[in-house]
Amino acid sequence: MSEVTDKAKEFINIVSSASSAVALTGAGISTESGIPDYRSPGTGLWERMDQSIVSLEGFYQDPTRYYSYAIEMYSIRRSAKPNPAHYLLAELEDNKLLKGVITQNVDGLHQEAGSGNVYELHGSLRQAVCLNCSLISLMDEVMERVISGENPPLCKECGGVLKPNAVFFGEILPRVPWERSLELTRQADLFLVIGSSLQVSPANILPDVALRAGAKLVIINLTPTPYDMDANLVIQHRVGDFATLALQVFKSDISV
Repeated sequence: MSEVTDKAKEFINIVSSASSAVALTGAGISTESGIPDYRSPGTGLWERMDQSIVSLEGFYQDPTRYYSYAIEMYSIRRSAKPNPAHYLLAELEDNKLLKGVITQNVDGLHQEAGSGNVYELHGSLRQAVCLNCSLISLMDEVMERVISGENPPLCKECGGVLKPNAVFFGEILPRVPWERSLELTRQADLFLVIGSSLQVSPANILPDVALRAGAKLVIINLTPTPYDMDANLVIQHRVGDFATLALQVFKSDISV
């Protein structure tokens, strides 16, 4: 039996023995769905994109720059589908083994995979919000208008500029998801980190909050994180491939 299979069994054993498990996910859980992350050397978006495009100040100055970039990324995001790691978390929640998913991602893939309790710390790119009247629109409909030449897209109710309902640089996190995430973390007896390098504030303080509350810590990430030495289990593996093994172990256990 391979080392990674052994770790999949250990992972399922730890999750199955917990009563209040919570997961934090980052960009690494969605790269295997075809969505590029921001920091990976050679492939990260920040290596080929001006960060001011996704700053609040930059958007106010010239929203057309963002939407010109968004046209390039739209087909990638629209075609992305959940991978085994998303489905693993949905399966654990469905079996009452996971209280919720806290995510730094804005792609909506957790919900598409079937997760119900999802707390989006950075908002969602599946919606747009009017900067004038706060009306919410579906981003698919907005982007079709942009592709047809309406740049920037305007609110159909008041004519205000539409902005993706995701957190840009210079914006504060949405209060309710963050407060609920802190509450879940403080109550957790197991904290899972999946696909996050734990470099982005304030989400990167959540493992410390969990540890201080006495929770176990499991980290599944391709590269090391600052909390590896504090974790009960560290799995440095592609999260989708590992999740496939973990799902097999879990389904074989519940079928016995």
